[in-house]
Amino acid sequence: SSLASLNDPPAFVAMGCIASKPAVAASAAPALAAQSTPAAQPDKNLLAEAKPEEAKPTGLKIQIASAHGLRSADLIGNKSDVYVEVEIEGKSDSKVTTAVVTGTASKKEGAGENDKNSIDVDLQFVGELKGYVAGDKILFTVKDKDFLKSDDSLGKATVTEGGFGGKLVLEGAGEGFQAHLMVQLGDGTGMEEAKKAAVVAAASM
Repeated sequence: SSLASLNDPPAFVAMGCIASKPAVAASAAPALAAQSTPAAQPDKNLLAEAKPEEAKPTGLKIQIASAHGLRSADLIGNKSDVYVEVEIEGKSDSKVTTAVVTGTASKKEGAGENDKNSIDVDLQFVGELKGYVAGDKILFTVKDKDFLKSDDSLGKATVTEGGFGGKLVLEGAGEGFQAHLMVQLGDGTGMEEAKKAAVVAAASM
């Protein structure tokens, strides 16, 4: 019996093995729980609030007082039947058009010998461009009204400032012509100031 007791494994070893297994399982449980926990999702309401608010379209007041330095598109009578189309680029529904005003080419006071006869007309147009958003391009096209063929272009210009006011130079007015519009966008006073400056300049000549 004494030999059997010596060959048997010590009781404390068996007890130690049995006791250590639950301890390992217990220590692994928190790690597994941590791995299975889903990542926190961002609050949708906070994301919606973080987005920059888009500018809302509004109506932009537009005034076109007059056109100056235009060429004569009609050979008969040396005249042009002038009107102006204005629209926001990419927004055809915004287009506004002035009334047609007929002007006859003449020599301007103070013009040089080589300066061509040109047309000045008073348009006195007031309207509104619908759907305007800050940064929009505003397109101006001056035309000659024709009844027997397509209308002729007398010049074009683009404005990107919603508060622009003053002398708006036209491109494509024709060789030897320096045409422009007197324009005011919004409620500024730039056009009136430019008109006063023009009067002073003419008086000093």
